[in-house]
Amino acid sequence: MREDARSSGERAYLDVGAGDAEAPANAIPNVLANLVETETWRNAATVILALLMTGLGWWAFNGVRGAMAATQVAGLDAIVAAVVRGLDVWANEYRLEAARMAAEPGIAQRSLRLIEAARAGLTAACGRPEDAELRERVRTLAQAPDVVAFVLLDREGRALASSLPLPCGERVRAAEFRQRLDRALDGTPQFVPPRPDPQLVYERTAEEGRRPLAWLLAPLRSPDRQVAGVLALGVLADREFARLFASARSGWTTEAYAFGDDGLLVTSPRLGSELVEAGVYAGHAGSPVFAVPVRDPGGDLMAGFQPQLEPAARPFTQAAALALASRGKLEAEQRGTLPEPYRSYTGREVLGAWRRLPDYDLAIVAERGTEEAFAALRYLRVAFAVIGGFVVISMIAALSSGLSLARLRRQFGRLQRLGAYTIEGEISEGGMANIYLARHSMLKRRTAVKVLKKTIGSDEFVHRFEREVQFASQLRHPNNVQIYDFGRTREGQPYYVMEYLHGVTLTELVDDSGPVPPGRTIHVLRQVAAALREAHHLGLVHRDVKPDNVMLCRRGEDDFVKLLDFGLVKDVENEQTRDVTKQLRVLGTPRYMSPERIRDPADVDARSDIYALGAVGYFLLTGRHAFDSEDSTDIGQQVLHRPAPRVRESQPAVPQALDALIAACMEKERTRRPASAQAFIDALDRIASPLAWTQRDATAWWEDYEAQRKPSAAGDGAAQQKPSG
Repeated sequence: MREDARSSGERAYLDVGAGDAEAPANAIPNVLANLVETETWRNAATVILALLMTGLGWWAFNGVRGAMAATQVAGLDAIVAAVVRGLDVWANEYRLEAARMAAEPGIAQRSLRLIEAARAGLTAACGRPEDAELRERVRTLAQAPDVVAFVLLDREGRALASSLPLPCGERVRAAEFRQRLDRALDGTPQFVPPRPDPQLVYERTAEEGRRPLAWLLAPLRSPDRQVAGVLALGVLADREFARLFASARSGWTTEAYAFGDDGLLVTSPRLGSELVEAGVYAGHAGSPVFAVPVRDPGGDLMAGFQPQLEPAARPFTQAAALALASRGKLEAEQRGTLPEPYRSYTGREVLGAWRRLPDYDLAIVAERGTEEAFAALRYLRVAFAVIGGFVVISMIAALSSGLSLARLRRQFGRLQRLGAYTIEGEISEGGMANIYLARHSMLKRRTAVKVLKKTIGSDEFVHRFEREVQFASQLRHPNNVQIYDFGRTREGQPYYVMEYLHGVTLTELVDDSGPVPPGRTIHVLRQVAAALREAHHLGLVHRDVKPDNVMLCRRGEDDFVKLLDFGLVKDVENEQTRDVTKQLRVLGTPRYMSPERIRDPADVDARSDIYALGAVGYFLLTGRHAFDSEDSTDIGQQVLHRPAPRVRESQPAVPQALDALIAACMEKERTRRPASAQAFIDALDRIASPLAWTQRDATAWWEDYEAQRKPSAAGDGAAQQKPSG
């Protein structure tokens, strides 16, 4: 059984014994008492204290470092937000400029005449006097000095007039420009970010190199208000546009930059000229735009690192990869921060913040080098060096004591016993009980021992614990957990011994693999129903069927189901049975509780488990809970008053018959549910044949699952036993 509340990552051992203990149970405390009085024990205590100090210091160091990282990335996120606001203002100003010029009578009339002539044929449109007049008119009326180019485009996307070397009638090839052009032809002004397309860059002299242009597309409307074409204004993006990002260069490593969907920078990077001059990237040193990709070179380029891979073969930086992967997602998912160091496009270790701007087809990143972000930590490092020296001295001084203690431990061992069971370690801890891994002294069979905590000593909890094992021990079906033994420790705490299980709960299954295929869901639900069938036949109602209490194992066959945790079981046939849950009102998981049980915890029968079984089926098929909220009271209200959702609403591929069966199990009125676990099994069998989940399917899944977890799947620590409470 698996822990769903709290799990201890450390191995613990019971200091208890009972029955015919074979080890000298009283010898160990006596030996330890003698050790306290020796120099060895004092030295060992010194080492422990030094290690605690080191651990505390390390914890404090990491806490300070984490707090500093959080502060740094919050500042970087604010830089990104400021750049975005500035970009919005800048783009809006030029949108208004483009719209003003498109509406100016002299420009509009000449443009419309060219467009009208183009409808009769390009020969009639190209070379007309309006072309030269339009060039002069645009040059004269452009109020912004950065407007250095224009293109007149008709509805076919053909250039009819241009200040760039763009032949009359040629179409712009850049895909992003064409997409924005289509939107402008629909009547909405558009902003097109700089792109390295030769048609869309500005080059006045060869010495200056290519200079990036951002384009503003303004619709041209005919007298009847129809969009006849588009006036595109080219704005130098290495001036005002670049200044938006240059203003974010605080400190000696901080910078903000923008890049397009191709992963190339569209703003001049802080070290772009140095990278080009050093020959790391091809480009013009005066204008490194479009030359530097936002990719991880594998090492610090400014420190002389020479990449082995070509730029196109390198992976994107972490910030760039996240920004590019966010395309098409919700707005809240198109931004983020990176408080853990990663390599930037220069290979320097940095922290970062990023945001994707779908309206501009750009991504903005702000980064700060870790040497600047964590500059204050050097004082803590000096302090840690001093503490580390103290620890080393303490360890050397206590070496002999440690060796003596190791010999004593080898002599007496760490074996503790409960009757015939040797405790090997702690598996998990719950609010009510601990579970330990144990081995029978004669049979050598691995088992799980569940021990009620000493702090839980009230009669109510002891009775509940004893009732759990009494009821569970009556079950013999292989899909129910098998109980081997029951007893009490020397201190009087009750415990019981059960079979040791290793596997995954249904919650872990869905977390790992997502929604479960219908065939496998039927395979799992049928086994759970078979386990419940036996319990119901004995007059027992489980009352806590949920994904955390169902485990998939490999026990002779794959995908073998075990139903766990009978801590809330009720004997409905014995009216004299004390219901310990009455005083505690409602125990269990509201998401999987039937409406009648929420109204009255004592009002349960087998159909209450059928409801929970249907809710588990819904969780497997969809990957989410049928009713969910942060507030358990709200969940209870949903269960009572809101119709259960249908599986096919989110998983249309699920067969209608299976969807209908799950819905029937989750009916508010219990008389409408399947009458028994056997009725549920019969319904599953009628659905199952075309969806059969075979042992080959199960084996393939388990082999893949265990291969992924092979480094951490150790037999002594990967036990999946679960205490209730």
